[in-house]
This record gives sequence, structure tokens and C-alpha cells, in this order.
Amino acid sequence: MLEIKDLKVNVDNKEILKGVNMTIAQGQTHIIMGVNGSGKSSLLNTIIKNPKYKVVDGSISFDGVDLSELSISEVADKGIFLSFQNPPSISGLSVSTLLKYSVNSVRRANGKTPLSAPEFFKLSDKYCQLLSIPNAWLKREVNVGFSGGEKKRLSMLEMLFLEPKLALLDEPDSGVDVDSVNIIIKAIEYLKEKGTSFIVVSHYPQLISNINPDFVHIMKNGIIVKSGDCSLAECVLKEGFENV
Repeated sequence: MLEIKDLKVNVDNKEILKGVNMTIAQGQTHIIMGVNGSGKSSLLNTIIKNPKYKVVDGSISFDGVDLSELSISEVADKGIFLSFQNPPSISGLSVSTLLKYSVNSVRRANGKTPLSAPEFFKLSDKYCQLLSIPNAWLKREVNVGFSGGEKKRLSMLEMLFLEPKLALLDEPDSGVDVDSVNIIIKAIEYLKEKGTSFIVVSHYPQLISNINPDFVHIMKNGIIVKSGDCSLAECVLKEGFENV
């Protein structure tokens, strides 16, 4: 599904990724761990085509398509979703408007009929219940006045609506309480059952153990220095990165 070959990326003319290689099959979940500044978020932002991140060598292909040929919106239409570490607030835009526009834009791009109002609200009720989100949130401005945990739940709500082929989650468990982590796990498990693949940046033991990743990767200085199964994450959490 996703194939990254010898990826080298610059930000402001400084090399951030220095030759990343990774292959993700449909339905797989990959965890990326590493100290701050190791390149984890940069990798996710490069995949989603954030223009700040300039690919200078290597390639990223998704379902056989070279992502260098696509815009950000086209990457989203292909089925790639990014949950930000710090989701932005958008004044003047309601949650329901964002959700309806996002999901129907992707549906149209893939030849599907847009959701009708009754279909949208039926899904809203279903997903809000799953994520313990009050329906009143749909009328609020996006992330305005939301706590850290509420912002992460809202990101999960958007993810469920979009049902991406590949979800990129940048520290979804940072700055949230245990209840919010459990809700994030529910959202991940729900989409895993539908065949969604995941790349999750995380160091949170509860999340890592519960989502049962297929692979764990350790990043350092812009490259993946070690890969393994869930036991690698357990080793890092017990002994630290320097001893792995």
C-alpha cells in the first residue's frame, strides 16, 4: 500500500530525513518511536504533502501512485488522513460544516454520492456515541475553546467519517487523560476492523499495547535505526532509546 524508498527531506534547507525506508501493507499498524527531533513528525508531514517539507531524494508511493505528482487535496482524496499533534482551531467554521465538507469532498473525488443530511446525522449520532462526544459539539467552532483531550477526540471523529485507507496519527495520546486515550484506542480498533492501515507516533504504553502493532520502528537523526515487533516498544519503555 505505502512504500517509502530512501526518502531524504529538507526543511528550510536543512536535512531532516536522511534516507527513510518503510513499507506498509493494507491493514497493518506501525508505531514510530524516537526522541524529540528525530524526524517522526517530519515523516508524517512529508507523506501528507505539507509544502514546508521538501523531498530532495527518494520516493513515496501509495497504491502504486507516486505522491510527488499529487497535491495535498489529491493525497487526501486517495485516502490518507493526518491527525495533528496539536490540532488547529478554526474560528467561524462549525464542526458539522467541516465534517460534511471533508467527507463529501472525498466521496465525490472517488465517484461516490455525497452523504444526504439524514445520512450525515445518522453517522454523527453513531460516531459521537462511540467517542463519547456530545452532539452539541457539532454546532461549535472547530477546536475553539476545546481542551487538549477534546481536540484529539474531534480528530478521531473526523477520521471515522473519512474512513481513510491510511491514517497518520502524530502523538494522538499526548496531553490527554486516560479516558481520552481509551477513546482513541476505540477509534483505531474500529477502523482496523475495516482494513485501515496506521502509522502512529507514540510513546504511551497503554495505547501501544492495546492497538497491538505489527511493527515498531525507532527513529534517530532522520533515519529508522531499528524495527521489530511490540517487544521492541516494551524494551524502549523500560530501558530508554540509548540502550536499544
